[in-house]
Amino acid sequence: MICRGLMIWVALCASGAGARADQIETRRAVDGRVVTLAAPKGGALALVFVSTECPISNYYSATLKAMATELDRERVRLVGVCTDPDVTRPALAAHADEYGLNFPVVADPQGKLAQSWGVTVTPEAVVVDDAGNVCYQGRIDDQYVGRRQKNAAPVSHELRDALTAVLEGRDVAVAKTEAVGCPLLEPAAEEKPGPNYSRDVASILYENCVSCHRPGQIGPFSLETYDQARKRAADLADVAGQRLMPPWGAEPGFGPAFQHDRSLSTEEIATLTAWADAGAPEGNAADLPERPKFVDGWALGTPDLEIAMPEEFAIPATGGDIYRCFVISTHLPHDVYISGIEYRPGNGRVVHHILGYVDASGEALARDEAEPGPGYTCFGGPRIEQLHGDLGGWAPGVEASELAEGVGRSLPRGAAVVMQVHYHPNGKDETDRSRIGLYFSKKPVKKTFQWAAVLNTKFRLEPEQPESWEVRATWTAPVDLEAYSVAPHMHLLGKDMTMTARLPDGEVIPLIKIGRWDFQWQQQYFLERPITLPAGTVIEALAHFDYSRANPNNTFREQTKMPVVTWGEATTDEMCIGFIGVVKKHQDLTKPGELDDLRHILDGSR
Repeated sequence: MICRGLMIWVALCASGAGARADQIETRRAVDGRVVTLAAPKGGALALVFVSTECPISNYYSATLKAMATELDRERVRLVGVCTDPDVTRPALAAHADEYGLNFPVVADPQGKLAQSWGVTVTPEAVVVDDAGNVCYQGRIDDQYVGRRQKNAAPVSHELRDALTAVLEGRDVAVAKTEAVGCPLLEPAAEEKPGPNYSRDVASILYENCVSCHRPGQIGPFSLETYDQARKRAADLADVAGQRLMPPWGAEPGFGPAFQHDRSLSTEEIATLTAWADAGAPEGNAADLPERPKFVDGWALGTPDLEIAMPEEFAIPATGGDIYRCFVISTHLPHDVYISGIEYRPGNGRVVHHILGYVDASGEALARDEAEPGPGYTCFGGPRIEQLHGDLGGWAPGVEASELAEGVGRSLPRGAAVVMQVHYHPNGKDETDRSRIGLYFSKKPVKKTFQWAAVLNTKFRLEPEQPESWEVRATWTAPVDLEAYSVAPHMHLLGKDMTMTARLPDGEVIPLIKIGRWDFQWQQQYFLERPITLPAGTVIEALAHFDYSRANPNNTFREQTKMPVVTWGEATTDEMCIGFIGVVKKHQDLTKPGELDDLRHILDGSR
């Protein structure tokens, strides 16, 4: 069989032709086995280039394990090639054992194999027949369409199909695809004049990245040292320049200043780019800023009430993201107000974000009891008709929060806390038991904090009809309010959302703009200073959706006839909500006869 005429080093890398075509190379795998990097007679060699620090590569561990189990090992040789430049053989062996890899893994720390094959990312697969022809190179399958984007409707299995074709003596239908993953880590380069790590770059990473990119947190690799940053300098500059990282959806320059803003300034992005272009020089270690310190325990001290998931929840190695609501009874004998909240994710490797809600109706507990296992499935929200209130949330980088003095969240006696956790499978089986620490208001509470919802439930998204993809929602402030926070919300088809406030005198105040909506990274944005919204102020949410077949988040994209999408709780439904967190401007609950009635005013029941 001729694999579309792709002779290994003639078609892909002429400089390596003699080395690969004329001799058989062997490597010793980390488990001690000697591995021949050639196809068995009448069979195929599948090299999959991987990295211990790439989350997409690790996610595919389970897929590769299943494939290795099913393959005819007499005819197919599946070999993992780890491209990490600094990983030791014991560490690589431990990683292979942790992820249960059942195929040999060899190290390629200098990147010679990757370079000779023209591999640029991990994971990337290469299939070779027993004559030395490249039959396929590219992605494993189409589960991912981007570094932070899974395919909502995966259908292809390129690596598996290529191996099947080779074993059956057929040409591979698709011989080349673009692999999706992490760029190969960079070898040391010649240094040039420019910014250096110690004086210019470390402070940027310490302030914006290390809280997540350290052991035990959601960041898949650490950025605590020069060596850890140097080998991915170009990639750091690239993701920062695209504003993919740090994760912060609010567009800079639009609306008020937000607390805990993790977005990088134009100058910081330019520094990272210039540093990478200069070869990532280290500079003088004496110029290093103090490394940030992280609290192991509760940052706000011992909570007055600790809310913990009733039991550990199991997260499978692969599959779609999981949204699970866990219901915890508080057993409070009397009403309290909450002034401080701190979230403690139980497993930072798989907990993507957490939101907390207060349910005084018993509906959440009924949902929990009706569904097997801990908690219940809840994609778009807690699915409760009459929520009493919320308890904020956590996302990577979010710190413990305290409301302004005199402001509190209501937590009535006997209420239940609903903890909605978003899990992101990472390639191996995991468990989690997350917690929330609640701190009661020690000083008199004058104002209660509540969320108002600017929403449109009547829209219809027609497939392939962009004129139907713009949705507006408005809400009018019924009394004088102060806004403390905003939180846009859509589902998978969301593209962007802008929220503004039009005051009764006609002045328009920009609140927030999410120019590139990402359902996986939604969060609540708290203002540095509250904004007064007089009665009659109109809050508008302007949203755009993408219901085209080109949108990889479209779960219907492979269907012959796509249905109309409307409002709903399901993954395949959509929403258009602009949440705004408010208090009554003139409320003072310390005065006799003052009513704690903001929730009823906002929901129209009073």
